[in-house]
Amino acid sequence: MPLAKPEAVRIWRVNLGQPRDLFLSPSEKERAARFHFQRDRERWARARSGLREILATVVQRPPLELIFDLGPHGKPSLNHHPIEFNLSHSGEWALVAVSALSPVGIDIEVIREDVEIGKLLNRIGEDAPDVPTDQLFQLWARRESRSKAAGVGLMDLPGPSIHAVRLEAPPGYAASVALVDAMPEPIYCGSL
Repeated sequence: MPLAKPEAVRIWRVNLGQPRDLFLSPSEKERAARFHFQRDRERWARARSGLREILATVVQRPPLELIFDLGPHGKPSLNHHPIEFNLSHSGEWALVAVSALSPVGIDIEVIREDVEIGKLLNRIGEDAPDVPTDQLFQLWARRESRSKAAGVGLMDLPGPSIHAVRLEAPPGYAASVALVDAMPEPIYCGSL
């Protein structure tokens, strides 16, 4: 198999533990209201608003004018704009990836010792070697980012043309970004 061409992918962090301006459509407000716990509602709203704020800067439109479409497995796209992007959030952090050319997937996971992550990896068809928990979570983040880039469900094996790399993550987290038909070269754009 030939080497994948490198492609820049821009990465932002969003701190979900900090209050922020919210940019939510009426349907997003309804979805946020369905969360049972206030903390989960706030984190989801902050992650989604962070995504809108980042994309608004990239495409030079007001955050609330952005209209999202959803793919068959829930992967969002921006209506009437070819930009590729993805969002993941876990615990106190969210990550947003933006690519100009290739479909992109990103994942961040809180590393938890109380989760049998090796068994979960085996369930989705990934080998779970006998390695420390943080490395198993990194394998999980890699798989999830690849599935999201492909726009398929987690139980579907992503194809060999989807390439993933490990991302710098806050302490206690694992993160990965993937591109279709390209090798991701992360460019860290800062935090919101």
